[in-house]
Amino acid sequence: MVRVLRETTSTQDAAVQLGPGAVVTAGRQSAGRGRLGAAWADTLDEGVAVTFTLPPMPAERLAMAAAVASAEALISLLPPEVAACAGIKWPNDIVALRPDGGFRKLCGILVERTDRMSLVGVGVNVHQASFAGELAGRATSLAMLGVHVDRLQVLLNLMRELDRWLGASHEVLAAGYRRLDRTRGLRLRFHTPAGPVEGVVLDCDPLQGLRIRTLEGQVELAAATTRVDPESPADRSTMSTP
Repeated sequence: MVRVLRETTSTQDAAVQLGPGAVVTAGRQSAGRGRLGAAWADTLDEGVAVTFTLPPMPAERLAMAAAVASAEALISLLPPEVAACAGIKWPNDIVALRPDGGFRKLCGILVERTDRMSLVGVGVNVHQASFAGELAGRATSLAMLGVHVDRLQVLLNLMRELDRWLGASHEVLAAGYRRLDRTRGLRLRFHTPAGPVEGVVLDCDPLQGLRIRTLEGQVELAAATTRVDPESPADRSTMSTP
């Protein structure tokens, strides 16, 4: 089942009323949300907002598959020189590198689960020519990266790649994630239940979490309760990593 809405608060909210196997997309969502309660800015009619409903499955594996699928779907549209600098920022943001080594966010993913199904929400910035306020230095769009494409084509790419990566073995999926990872080697600040943690990312695994080198030594941060601080410096560390 495919349901196309002119406007909704959130495609996640609209999709939760349906069963597994549905695709819900909207011309506009007015109250989109992201991981761990973060808000997703309203894209008006300039972006893609879609939710896929699936049978129940482990959230961590689903998040990894959705990240790899979304990255592949969007990178395939980018010019080669831009594609080489795009990928996944842990755990499942799709980003393009800035010249200073930081990131601009192109796509966000939200994985949720009910008793009877899993939901994968994907939001892609497609036609925006600029962003205002605090998003100006943190967001980008396909248009801003030199790609002018119909939103339907973006949606079809997402559907095709999600179907492909959901069927991949764990080994193939993990290899795909590591190939597209753009987080390792960055100095970042994270929100955790124990308070903020800042350090160099030595390794990241969406199934487990992150291994961070701080001034006090190495720490492990759990995937389920850790979020990157949006004001994090996100620069390449001068510290050597193994």
